[in-house]
This record gives sequence, C-alpha cells and structure tokens, in this order.
Amino acid sequence: MTFGKITGFVRDVRAAHRTAHEIERLSRLSNADLAGLGLDRSEITAHAFRKHFNRI
Repeated sequence: MTFGKITGFVRDVRAAHRTAHEIERLSRLSNADLAGLGLDRSEITAHAFRKHFNRI
C-alpha cells in the first residue's frame, strides 16, 4: 500500500465518522427545524454524504 492510499483511507474513515455524526445530529431535529435548513427527513443521509464526501 502506498502512502497516498493510506492517506486516502484515513481521510475516508474520518469523513465516514463526520457523516455518521451529521446524520445523527440532523435526525434529532424536528421536521420544522429540518425545513428551516431546507431539508426533508428523507434527504438527511444524502445531504450528509454530499457534505462530507462531495458525492451523491
């Protein structure tokens, strides 16, 4: 494994942790609070992945 691959792996693990925390945080919000952020409950996961992985 090259250093670049290891660095990428560590970056992805960190992004996965941030994504999980973002999903957990947003899931605790009320529907009204989510709407205030421009989100629907069904969009939480996709939003978190876009935010931390820049994809989906």
